[in-house]
Amino acid sequence: MSAPDTNIESQEAKHRPSLWGIKGAMIFGALMMIGLVAFNMVNTGDGEAVSNTSGVNAETDTVATDVYEPGTNSSATPTATD
Repeated sequence: MSAPDTNIESQEAKHRPSLWGIKGAMIFGALMMIGLVAFNMVNTGDGEAVSNTSGVNAETDTVATDVYEPGTNSSATPTATD
């Protein structure tokens, strides 16, 4: 069943601020998406992919590793006191 006395014009007038807010939020979201796409297009670089396996100007670094057995480092664990 529908409402017996529906006045679309008065309801539209009452909800006008809400409708403007919804339209504004949709426009804001669309502008943010366009801005995101534009930002990514500007910052794409020269098309050369950055890779860790590139041999050009490659430097070899070694990572220091621990040389003790797990659980044998007594300097990191304070002694228990009673």
